[in-house]
Amino acid sequence: MNQYYLTEWRALTKATDVTLHLYTVPLQDPSSRHAQGGKLIFQLNKLNNFQPIVFFDQYIASFEEIKQWGNETFLQYEARPINLSRNVERTLLERLLKKQLERLGHPQYMMNRGKFRSKQAHPKSTSGLLVYPALDLNVNVSETDEIVFGFDLTHQFEYRENLLQQLKREPKSVATGMRVIDSTHPKSYEYEFVEVAPYRASEVSPILKCSIIDYFAKKDPKRVIAPDALVVHVKDRNNQILPYLPEQLKQSCSFETIPAKQLGAVNRIIKLSPDARMSKLMPEALDLIGRLPMLQFERKDVRAARLGYTIKTLQSPRLRFGKGRTASYAKGGLNQGGVFETGEATVSFFVDPKLRDRQKLQQVLDFIKKLQNTSERFGVTLNVSTKPKGLSQTLSTDLLQAEDVMFQLKNVPKHFEGVVVVIAEEASLSHSYQAIKREFGGKHDVVTQCVELHDRVLNSEDTLYNILLGIYVKAGLQPWILGEPLHSDCFVGLDVSHENGKHASGIIQIIGKDGAMIKQKSLSTSEAGEKISAETMREIVYDTLHAFEEQYGHTPAHITFHRDGFGREDLALIDSLLSPRGIRFDYVEILKNVNRRMAIHEKEWKTSQGLSYTKERMGYLLSTNPHVRVGMAKPLKVVQQTNVLPFEDVLSDVYRLSFMHVHSLLKTRLPITTHYADLSSTFHNRGLINSNTQHEEALPFV
Repeated sequence: MNQYYLTEWRALTKATDVTLHLYTVPLQDPSSRHAQGGKLIFQLNKLNNFQPIVFFDQYIASFEEIKQWGNETFLQYEARPINLSRNVERTLLERLLKKQLERLGHPQYMMNRGKFRSKQAHPKSTSGLLVYPALDLNVNVSETDEIVFGFDLTHQFEYRENLLQQLKREPKSVATGMRVIDSTHPKSYEYEFVEVAPYRASEVSPILKCSIIDYFAKKDPKRVIAPDALVVHVKDRNNQILPYLPEQLKQSCSFETIPAKQLGAVNRIIKLSPDARMSKLMPEALDLIGRLPMLQFERKDVRAARLGYTIKTLQSPRLRFGKGRTASYAKGGLNQGGVFETGEATVSFFVDPKLRDRQKLQQVLDFIKKLQNTSERFGVTLNVSTKPKGLSQTLSTDLLQAEDVMFQLKNVPKHFEGVVVVIAEEASLSHSYQAIKREFGGKHDVVTQCVELHDRVLNSEDTLYNILLGIYVKAGLQPWILGEPLHSDCFVGLDVSHENGKHASGIIQIIGKDGAMIKQKSLSTSEAGEKISAETMREIVYDTLHAFEEQYGHTPAHITFHRDGFGREDLALIDSLLSPRGIRFDYVEILKNVNRRMAIHEKEWKTSQGLSYTKERMGYLLSTNPHVRVGMAKPLKVVQQTNVLPFEDVLSDVYRLSFMHVHSLLKTRLPITTHYADLSSTFHNRGLINSNTQHEEALPFV
């Protein structure tokens, strides 16, 4: 018999059964309460034998009385259970339980950037990287008195060489602003690199008021430091400058920062099959969490049904293509009926000037012919523009690998029209991709489709189809629609992109019950943080209504907003804009990183596409089921903040919209509302989309 599991463990003990020692402390400066709280906790930990103590705002909590205060004071002390209606007290209990686990996990585990890394687990090494397995645990204390632990098996990455070795190997690779970690400290503190100090280890540091050698003579007398050893300056999160020996530091590394050429080797280590992942995760996490002496657990309370979830497998939709054909998969549908929206598309070809020898040019011409013939079969005529004819002969041979490629491209986009297909070799595209997108798209509002000239690309039917799909959506053509209508008239995807201190809203609107997109817009408004401002939200609502009315001649009866991440927006504002027009709406959070895994256990662990666990107006969904060599499917968490449509319909629409990934044969894990909104806002932040683009009925960011 199949058993359905969720990596979520609910305690039998209620939150109000746990006594906390709560202290209210004075705040000298409310604007720096986080820094003040951190310093106070540091002092109290040293004075009280490092008993678990946490803070939030001006409140401090522990499971035991804090007896030693030194020179510190408190305003109020209480020993009692938490007040469930107070978010601050629920947060204190959550933090304290995790802090207690840190202590109980010692010495088997070390805390590294918030994760539990086993000291017994040996890292795997590849391409200069060390890969460590780690447990990611989070605690949630609910207003309904429940204590729930979520957990997943993750991986952490560390460069093999330290900063001193990196400085000797390639000094230019160590730049101001680069993130570095103290790899010698158990908590791996992260800093921002500032500079190589203008003094050496034997000279007096103006920051320490002594030399680095003298400093370590007191702290670590056995350490031998050369008098002429380099010293570097780093900056902590409070902007305090600290001197360090560079051999203590390493460049910070995360999956997102790993170079593309190393990803294949890394993925072979971290992409675990469902059985491999769950067989390691379940016993290890339950053993660690079960050590908490103040909580009782039932071993079976990791089963979805025991946790109160309704288990259901959603049906995959049929997709509608050309000639009235429907299919379950994009490739089969294209082969049977071609694209849903047929017609013509103007394309220009920008061929890397480096590809001038006869053999390379013949490869390019053969590929273009194959594109045209296949597209004709799909029902779209590719009209090749002659506007750029002769341009290649005027360009530098090494244009796409030049240091000043951005400058050399300045006058190039004006020679093209339609969708520009850029054909170049891997080295050229790796060097110039961002410059091409910024100059063509960001500056001149010309959409581009980049193609790598390589046998694995030219001889792959799937790649050929994906290139054509990219051309179609950038030309404003709809490759397919849903075979059956969705439950809402209109869907709006919302996202706020964060990059290098910039915040920007992105929006993609899926108009109509068939899942087809008729307008996308990347808003130029910069947001202060996670929350979309009232002004921006008002613009989104009005743009949505106008686009829908332009297409259908009437207002929608119901709109569903899909928010990438936690929604902090003012729902009353949306209601005030829509209610007078007789329009109802639902607001739905789509959370993609939820520290949970869903799995079925029979003889071994496995996953199943479409599997859902739901409870009231929230649920977890497996929208994909990759091959075991690709890894284990990650669930989405879907939370309905409103209650107009039944949650079952809301979840079904989220799942079906994940099949509308119309620029690729592969379906996406996310509904395209938030997936395309995320791409849109990211392209906008990087200057790869023109702020006044005329391509609002296309997808220039794919």
